[in-house]
Amino acid sequence: MVLFLVVATELIGFGLIIPVLPLLAKQFETNGIMIGILMSSYSFAQFISSPILGSLSDYYGRKNILILSKVGTILGYLLMALSHSFLPFLLARLIDGFTGGNISVARAYVTDVTTAENRSKGMAVIGIAFGTGFILGPAIGGFLYQEHHVNHLVPALFAASLSFVALMITIFFLKEPQQKTTLQRPSFLKSFYQVFNEKIILLLLFISLIYMVIFSGFETSFSLFTHYVLQFNIKQNSWLFVYAGVLGMMTQGIIMSYASKKVRPYCMMGLATLGTGFMVMSLTHQLWVLLIGMAFFSVGTALSNTYLPTLISLYTKENKGAAMGIYEGFTSLSRVIGPLLLLPVVQKIPGISYRFFGIILILLALLLLIVKSKNETPLHHD
Repeated sequence: MVLFLVVATELIGFGLIIPVLPLLAKQFETNGIMIGILMSSYSFAQFISSPILGSLSDYYGRKNILILSKVGTILGYLLMALSHSFLPFLLARLIDGFTGGNISVARAYVTDVTTAENRSKGMAVIGIAFGTGFILGPAIGGFLYQEHHVNHLVPALFAASLSFVALMITIFFLKEPQQKTTLQRPSFLKSFYQVFNEKIILLLLFISLIYMVIFSGFETSFSLFTHYVLQFNIKQNSWLFVYAGVLGMMTQGIIMSYASKKVRPYCMMGLATLGTGFMVMSLTHQLWVLLIGMAFFSVGTALSNTYLPTLISLYTKENKGAAMGIYEGFTSLSRVIGPLLLLPVVQKIPGISYRFFGIILILLALLLLIVKSKNETPLHHD
């Protein structure tokens, strides 16, 4: 429960800033390219910092690095609140990104306090926290901005306050796991070499990267797709995201209640279900078709986000913090690549592009057939 609150407050704080970011183009009198840099800066910083912070947590402890990341997040939001030009705002996003590697450390924490049999249940907690943050965050951010008719000051201070609450929860209620990996000294190159030396982990990271590139491309292009096929507006799209988020959280809740040992089959099911969702959405001409496709999409995303990192953790012999950091680094990189790569494609061929995404995801699911689960070939013991 404590870990859920730590992650959820972080994601709510991050999410409530999202509605404010596009408005900065007018406020700071800058162009679309600079706003694109601003929106991708956080993910780019996390791509660099997540593996490092994850590796540091193997040596200095999960709790200590979580505290460090929370302090950095608070400083980033406070600087954002005081920013009146583009560069300080960009610096604030970079500070938050470089120090905000708490998701990777949280996943490493889960690997420490769970066994191979119930690890998917622990990863589902992280998934529900994600869903909570991305549903409540943008909704609260939009309300704060519209209600007060001010700039980014109120949302930034509110986000800083939530992060402060998470910091206090971490300090006073989160206990350091006893089964944490202990290293003689932090060695990033050695840790990363040991992770990348496992061919199966490399394959899983490749699958994760492609999956998240498609997912992040969907996030930024979905409003264009619905406008093209159904002429939906921003408010209607917001309700669609709420619908998808609630279904995803319900799926994560089921996973928490039923922690399956069959990690690889459920991971394959998640990718294939997600691919099916894209295929159905590509045929959209009426709302009910879109809702069915989004139902497949939500369930598939929930399963994939739970069982992909679980599968990686089961194949990690040591340096679990580094492994989870690299995984989160890959997902952050995909959030930079996905919108840049796929947004132009969806703009030109919306229906065909979603069909193409679906085929790729189904192929990724089939690629997992060559990965043997831990229950089939034990690699290590937790």
